Amino acid sequence: MDLSGLHYEVHTTQHRGHTPEEIANFALDKIMYVSKDANPLIRDQAEAFREYIRKVLVDTLKQAVQSDRTTLANRLRQAGHSELIKLLEN
Repeated sequence: MDLSGLHYEVHTTQHRGHTPEEIANFALDKIMYVSKDANPLIRDQAEAFREYIRKVLVDTLKQAVQSDRTTLANRLRQAGHSELIKLLEN
């Protein structure tokens, strides 16, 4: 199997997972690329759209994190471990 055409990036953190902002940027780099050689008017418009998409992704990822924490808190409560819910708070 020839894997020479595949492109990989590795992003690491230390003692934490990736933030919604970091994940949004990873996704955005896969979704959209704006050439530095593009017409300045088109490039400016594309960069503005890119920033809008980044904000949408960050907000949506933050909602997903909060929703998952709610699910985990409910499961901990149902299992009789309410004291552990405090660990999920920011």
